[in-house]
This record gives sequence, C-alpha cells and structure tokens, in this order.
Amino acid sequence: MHSFVALRLAARREVFVLAGASVAALLVLGCSSKSTTGGTTGTGGNSGCNPAEAQNTEFCAMGAPKADCSNQPTSKHQVCGVALPEPKMDLQRSANVMEYAGSGAPQVGCFSPSGYPAPPATPQMVTVNGLAKIFSSGCNSNNLKITIYKVKRTNDSHDGELDTPVGTPITTDADCMTSGVAVADSKCTPSRYECKFSYANVPTETELAIKTEGAPTWAPLIQYNIFIRNNQVMNGSYTYDVRALAAEDYTAIPAASIGGPVTAGHGVLAGEVHDCGDVRLIGAVADISQFRVKALYFGSDEQSPLPDLSAESTSTLGLYAAFDVKPGPVTVAAMGKLNGQDVALGIHHVQIYPDSVTSVTFKGLQPYQLPH
Repeated sequence: MHSFVALRLAARREVFVLAGASVAALLVLGCSSKSTTGGTTGTGGNSGCNPAEAQNTEFCAMGAPKADCSNQPTSKHQVCGVALPEPKMDLQRSANVMEYAGSGAPQVGCFSPSGYPAPPATPQMVTVNGLAKIFSSGCNSNNLKITIYKVKRTNDSHDGELDTPVGTPITTDADCMTSGVAVADSKCTPSRYECKFSYANVPTETELAIKTEGAPTWAPLIQYNIFIRNNQVMNGSYTYDVRALAAEDYTAIPAASIGGPVTAGHGVLAGEVHDCGDVRLIGAVADISQFRVKALYFGSDEQSPLPDLSAESTSTLGLYAAFDVKPGPVTVAAMGKLNGQDVALGIHHVQIYPDSVTSVTFKGLQPYQLPH
C-alpha cells in the first residue's frame, strides 16, 4: 500500500505544475486514444494484435482470453491475457531504498512450476494487530472503519469481489492522542497520531482484502493480495498496518497525475511491483485489462515521489498506477525482461469500486493462485 503514499506526495508537489499542462499528450501510456467513456472487455478487441505469452506463465488459468490490445496496440507480449508494453531494460532489484530493498539478481523462481509456493494449509483464527497509518492528509487516524473480507473467486463478473466480512468490523478511537502512536509531522501540532487497532477472528491461509473508510474524512481504500501463512503467526497474533486515505486527496492525487478528477463513479488502481522475495523491482512494466484514462510510473525520490512523464517502466520504487477505471472486474499484470527474455511478474483479478482506490502490490505468485 506504499503506492498511494507515493501518489499523495506527488499530488502535493505537482498539482500546480500539471494543472495547466497538456497532460493528455504527456501521460498516455500505450497511445490509447479512446474517450473516458469508452471501455474494453479484455477478450480481444483489437484483432490485429496477437502478443506472445511471456515466460513463466504456466500458472495462468487454462483458456486465458486473447489479449485486448486497446491499451497497448503495439504489444509483443502478454501475461495471462493482459497485453503489456515491451520492457526496455533488464530487471534490477532496488538496493538503495528504505523499504522492500534487496541486492543480487531478481527472484522470479516462484513463477516456475518447480518454485510454486506450498498450497494453502488449514486455516487458523488469529487476531490482527497494527496501526491505522495516515499516508495522506490528516493528523489523527480516528473514526476509521476497518473491515477484513474474504475474496470471491467465481471466474465471472463477480470474480475478485469483496465477499463475506470476517470477524467483526472495528472503528478506531474517536481521538488517538492518548491511545495511539505519535509520529513527527510538520503539518500537525504537536504531532500526527496513528491509532492502534486489534481485529479478532481473522483466518490464516485465506485470500483476504482490507477496506478502510470513514466518510466524510476518509475515502474508501481496498487493499488486495493479503495472505497470512500459519508460520507468520506468533502467539495467536499477526501484525499488519492498514492505511487511511483522506477524502480530499482522492481528488488531489489524480489532479497531479491526469490533470483533473477521476470520473464520478469510476475508480483508481495503484500498486508496486516486487519480486518473489518481496523486493521492489526496477524496469518492470504493468497495465490492466480494462480501459483506463492514463497509466504511468513514478520517479525514484522515496521521500517525495513524483510522476515521471517520460518513464516507460518502474523506477527504484516499483510504482505504477492506472487512473479513471470503470467499476467491475479487472486484471492487472506485470512483466519484466531478464537476460533478454520477457518474464511474467504476476497477475491479480480484482474489482474496481466506484469512487474508491484499489491497491495491488505484486509479491510473486500467491498460494491461492496455483493452478488447480
């Protein structure tokens, strides 16, 4: 979820610069010329495009649809039906970042059958403890509703929807100054305060998503790709921090990136590309199966990442985003070049919800994605 930290910081630095620019010409990735009301189905809308599958895609579902090339009309490779731009450089691990750093060769072995993760084990019920971290405007992560969901897997239009809530949704304290954790922030006096939370009866070995919200202060934010393995639990507890997105920044972030707000009723998808060792990757490409107004990458300033209008792949932060996407199912895929060959870095089938942010960070192949 560090992706939207980057987006928020970019908004604060770039909104005035980009507001008067011709961002339509600068930010389009893949030369799409459709209007914001257009759409694609991911089932081969461009008959002249027939990209080859990248390497290490045996994990793809059988009968994956022909790639729709509306977003990437010159695509040469796809990952599980999602056409992607050609990477211009070999992948590298991000060694000089504060989070998700690593050295050595990128790890992609988990995408080969010999390296698949162990299948899900028998679930246990645990308590998730953590902080409600503010990554946008706000000095107190109070009154934030947190709900943890199972994720539907139906292979139809409902695939990736939020399913049954697990446990009982909780709301952070009305004031976190005494019960939370103080964090230095020049915009907050005397400090920013992040609430602690404890969420009981959460199953391990299960695909989960976490939604945070709290109108009128907090915008809906759905974080996918959460999977707790039994060996990560200590004394019945698992530590995980959730994120809170200020409602005002749901407008400011797109303004910095596409020059205006997201269409009412549409949403945003954002995330990072990591390898099988959960290390950020330089040089990866990512896109989605549905029409988006803009897709772009961000620069390497970890303290204040900004949109890089000329970038053709991820920087040291691994950040990508797709703006103004219609609600419904969407597949997001990532790919990179390794030793001169295009290799898959994963796919995720998720849902875009109206006026919400969907967060997907690639971390290799997940146990629930194994071929059946």
